[in-house]
Amino acid sequence: MKKFLCLGLMMMAFLCLQWVVSAEEIELSNGDKISGEVISDEDGVITLSTISMGEVKIDKAFIKEEDSGPVKEEPSWAKKISLGYSQTGGNTKKSYGSAVATADKKTDEDEWNLKYEAHYSSADKKMDGKKFYASGRYAFSFGDYKKWYNFYKLEGDQDRFANVDYRVIPSVGVGYWFADEDDWKAKADLGIGYEYTNYSDDSKSTGEPILIPHAYIEKKISDKATISEDITLYPSLKETGEYRLRSETALTSPLADNLDLKVSLIDDFDSDPKGDSKKNDYRFISALEYSF
Repeated sequence: MKKFLCLGLMMMAFLCLQWVVSAEEIELSNGDKISGEVISDEDGVITLSTISMGEVKIDKAFIKEEDSGPVKEEPSWAKKISLGYSQTGGNTKKSYGSAVATADKKTDEDEWNLKYEAHYSSADKKMDGKKFYASGRYAFSFGDYKKWYNFYKLEGDQDRFANVDYRVIPSVGVGYWFADEDDWKAKADLGIGYEYTNYSDDSKSTGEPILIPHAYIEKKISDKATISEDITLYPSLKETGEYRLRSETALTSPLADNLDLKVSLIDDFDSDPKGDSKKNDYRFISALEYSF
């Protein structure tokens, strides 16, 4: 008899243990807690089977919401538009204008960059030069600290200053972030691509493989000013000694919320220009830059 009694107590203890393990604890918004087995969950009401109170129906409106911690916001696109214009007078009235639009999005895993530029110049109300540039770039990070990245880029431009009707450059490569802080950024990468150029005059179109070393540095020099240097080299893998270089040095200073004054010095150099184009093309641009 004692054996059956002990066995019965053990079975009851086991069943109680099983119920406790399968039971769910629900905390109400006033701090009370109810433990029981969920029988049903429908129409905004949860029904629990409890030991002490039997079936209990709880309106979900009175259940305390779980705190999932701070919500990590998805990075959004950082968009900028800058407009610049300058004019000189005298014997020849000369004017210069520029417009640049960018959209960038960077996460811990990848990065998107879109850019469009338009520059023009006119003399005595007649346009004597124009330049357009557009690029799209995607990069994804890898490595233990996500400092390394692979990138894929497509560039296209038209440059009547340099006798270029259109030029297209697809490229791929790898790079490294040395610093990526609010007050200090530095990265370098090396790509390989193919450059196809069609000229405005009778010069023969060209196509050749190229290397594309690139470096970017940005430093906050005060609370109200940031200086940056963006330099890209396009050496030919077909013709030794031939290359193009593009350098942009910029000083940016805030004027108001989301509005900056940006002063840039841009140098486009071609070691072997076609037609009557000069090797160097300098542009000094003062522009208002709006971020949104």
